[in-house]
Amino acid sequence: MSNSSKDFFQCPSCNSIYVLPSDKAQKCEACQHSPIEKLTGRFILRCKTCGLTQNKNSFVQLHGDSHLTCQASNCSGQVKSILIGARQSRQNKVKRKSLLGFNTQLPPEPPRKRKLAAKSSQEAAAFAETLAAQPKPKIKKSAFLPFPVIEDEDLDSSTSTSTDPQKSAPSFTPFPVPQAAASSTMKSHASIQPGDKLRIDSSQFEVIEKIGTGGMGSVHKLRNIETGQITALKEFYYSRFHDPESGNNFCEKYWTREAQISDLQNESPEKSMKYVGKLHLTEFHNPEYYIFLEFIDGVPLDTWYGQKFTDLSHLTIGTLRTMIKEVLMPITRHMYYCHQKGIIHRDLTVQNIMIVTDPEIGLYPIIIDWGVAKEISLDSMYNPRKPYYVSATPEATGIRNRGTPPEVMAGFEPIATTDIYMLGHIMFYLFSGGNYASAAATNEDFVLHPGDYNPNLPQEFNKLVEYMTQYEPADRMADMVKVYDALQWLYDTSGKLEHPNLVEKDKNYYLYCDYNQGFLALPPQTIINIGRDEILKVGRTHDMDGHLFNALIPTDEGRFSFQLYIDNDVAYIRDISSPMGTFLSQLTMPNQQVYNNVAIKGLDNVSIELSEANLGNMIIEVPFLAPDNKSYRIPFKIYSQEVE
Repeated sequence: MSNSSKDFFQCPSCNSIYVLPSDKAQKCEACQHSPIEKLTGRFILRCKTCGLTQNKNSFVQLHGDSHLTCQASNCSGQVKSILIGARQSRQNKVKRKSLLGFNTQLPPEPPRKRKLAAKSSQEAAAFAETLAAQPKPKIKKSAFLPFPVIEDEDLDSSTSTSTDPQKSAPSFTPFPVPQAAASSTMKSHASIQPGDKLRIDSSQFEVIEKIGTGGMGSVHKLRNIETGQITALKEFYYSRFHDPESGNNFCEKYWTREAQISDLQNESPEKSMKYVGKLHLTEFHNPEYYIFLEFIDGVPLDTWYGQKFTDLSHLTIGTLRTMIKEVLMPITRHMYYCHQKGIIHRDLTVQNIMIVTDPEIGLYPIIIDWGVAKEISLDSMYNPRKPYYVSATPEATGIRNRGTPPEVMAGFEPIATTDIYMLGHIMFYLFSGGNYASAAATNEDFVLHPGDYNPNLPQEFNKLVEYMTQYEPADRMADMVKVYDALQWLYDTSGKLEHPNLVEKDKNYYLYCDYNQGFLALPPQTIINIGRDEILKVGRTHDMDGHLFNALIPTDEGRFSFQLYIDNDVAYIRDISSPMGTFLSQLTMPNQQVYNNVAIKGLDNVSIELSEANLGNMIIEVPFLAPDNKSYRIPFKIYSQEVE
């Protein structure tokens, strides 16, 4: 025991257990029996109600001279002692029963159990492996461009900790709880139950029912007594945050951090879970911690998905486009805002996204459960090292849920691409027909392929998920802006797949030169050589003509700076003459040949989709060496119409 000045005592009459100084004699406060007896020998403590084995060291530190109750804040049942050793336990039982007036004649003591033979152990192990191999049940549970630039200061990460409790189940699994009669007074007992009343600031709430429970806490439904508004209450199980090695309890640290992050994320312009307040009660054996949150009247994403899409035939192109526009793009915008505030969710799953259906505005997603969210500096948020897994000692306790990226499973610091990976797993679930990622045996297994489960899925959808779920964080999309652009590109280009028989009028495309504000028409299915004379001729201003004259190659004798060919809303770009090569940048989804800011010289017919996300954003850059011996780049963009 961690404190030698105290021992465990038990009442021989009612079996109540106490932690008292060794030399202190006292009568039982429950039944007034005197004296109570000191427990000796080896023993364990167990709750009579829920069966939870109690931590004796934490009892010594947390409890006074009152009789002990269960450490689980949602139980508070009576604790019993179990002496280790059959004969000693039997003698104690005889003594206690005789005090209560029972017959002390007991049947002969049964023989002690022998150890299992080796064969029995092998059979038990084989049976355990058989159980482990069984399939696990599924756990139930506008647009704007460009994105706003967040300039607020980084979050104070002083409350962050390097150890995180592992969650026993994703999010909170709802189950019914009988309602109790409402009390007329404020809560005056440990734990919480229906009918209790709580107050924060000037608002008073009444507990209606428990709606979910998890490994580290539970969620209750409350009613504002004055307004009648329904609110959610998250209860933290104090004893679950106890560290038996150090003797410390981290409940208050996690409670403070989740309250702070919940408050910050609900400032997003997107629809989000609103933060109401927090409550700390200290008048009980275990301090109690609560967070008041908006009650989300919706269903988890996996439940919503399972009700609407029972087989792959329901995953039409129109359905996929609807999920992109109404579910995935709002999540991307909200997570971009959180990342700019220095917040990583770290547990983006289909159970932690609620789908709310509004009769006026339709459906929209709400991200919940910020309990394992992490605060990091913006300096660490982006541009991860490669390889990322080089630290000898992981920086945090690993979390192992379905769809968790490798850096979180291994305990490394989460970054922006961590949430990008988890969003990629959500897309994998939606695009594949409701499948979860399998356990990864190799690095390549972390890369997800929804097309393996849905043969009718367009290849572009499959490539996007693969890009977002690369093993190395540096190989994934850099930030949520890139993800948003890619989703916009998918939405735009897949419209033609949804209506293949719809004949669209050909668009008029123009090449825009930033140096002289000139627009050069790009007729379809025509190879156009881009050189000095073509750009100078269409210029609206001529202040930079000298630079253009020195930079661009005249289109004579088969020489030019680059070529363009447009067909079916796809631009093909070729550079075989420019001395320094032509560059492409700010692409939404680069193909396998070209990546951002990489020269395409020597590559034939590099194709770029002229989607709404690429038009006016993708830049074709022609470099040149100026008289001052410095290298500059002339930027070109493609538009669907001339811009005044």
